[in-house]
Amino acid sequence: MKRKNFLPFFMLGLLIVTVQSLFQNTSSLTNVLGLIINYIRPFIYGIFIAIIINPMVEFIEKKFKISKGISLFISMIFIILFFVGVIFLILPSIVDSFKEISNQMPTFKIRFTKYLENILAFLKEKNLLIMNIDQAKNTIEDFFIKNISNIRNFILSFSLNIIDLVMEAFIILLGGFIAMYFILEKSYFTTFIKRIIFLIFDEKKSQEGYEFLIKCKNIFLKYLQGRTIVSIAVGIIAYIIMRIFKVPYASINAIMLGIGNMIPYFGSLIAGTIAFILVVLVAPIKVLYVFLAIFIAQMVDGYIIGPKILGESVGLSSFWIVTSIIIMGNIMGTLGMFLGVPIFAILKLIYIHLLEAKKEKN
Repeated sequence: MKRKNFLPFFMLGLLIVTVQSLFQNTSSLTNVLGLIINYIRPFIYGIFIAIIINPMVEFIEKKFKISKGISLFISMIFIILFFVGVIFLILPSIVDSFKEISNQMPTFKIRFTKYLENILAFLKEKNLLIMNIDQAKNTIEDFFIKNISNIRNFILSFSLNIIDLVMEAFIILLGGFIAMYFILEKSYFTTFIKRIIFLIFDEKKSQEGYEFLIKCKNIFLKYLQGRTIVSIAVGIIAYIIMRIFKVPYASINAIMLGIGNMIPYFGSLIAGTIAFILVVLVAPIKVLYVFLAIFIAQMVDGYIIGPKILGESVGLSSFWIVTSIIIMGNIMGTLGMFLGVPIFAILKLIYIHLLEAKKEKN
């Protein structure tokens, strides 16, 4: 074996042995991953912040013919002012909603039980209920009351864990400073990655590998940026509509719908279901406006904003999008559901690259 080919094979073998050892002990794998993520969390935040800010920096730099440093400073000021404005406008409403939800839990349980009894009685009358009515009531009641209690516990823990929230905010702030270095020293980090690849492969394969990484980066960044912008738009539209019609918990519902929209199909469905439950237990008639807000927001996403911003950024059909969410969700949980689409898009890029290489060889 040639000496220059030894390093790639050695690293590949080492990687296979390490991965096999970790998967044989899942608890060790979880601990190792958790430890790694905990240490590199500021850098993860930094990468995501840089991804979001960099297009704005480049736009200001080209539009007004000013230096990258000044463009970055203007972008950071704009984003800080935006978040401060959002916090002062929406945060009081969110806090009030959290308090009201916590106080209304006993009422929620009573109303839910009443609705459930009426629905089961109707199904029993129409001979559409297979199991015993009391058994069905107890099963459904336990499931929903348990989940409603989980919401209350989450609200209480969110309110009480001030120290954890402050520490997380500090880590995010640290990530913001790291993002500034990523943006200002973009050429340095690009050259560094090229040199790392060149250490492993020859010049031709290094260039091909670097170009492939650029394509993967573009797929991931376009999807992340597009999905973030679209989700913010969905949340704002839903919030405005629900505020106009005075829907209870408009702030919380809008935030859930915006965050849920980050996960195609499933996220919006889950967020919409939670919003429906919260509103129907307080003001049933207002549920119509929740559906209206979701419908308008999704129409704007699907036919106006989404096609222009997302476009063909991932190049996956609906089938593969759903498949990626299911598979990666089972592997990585909620994060996997969000990252599943760009990961599968990159896998598709690898598949096309290997296919083209095979055709050229034949």
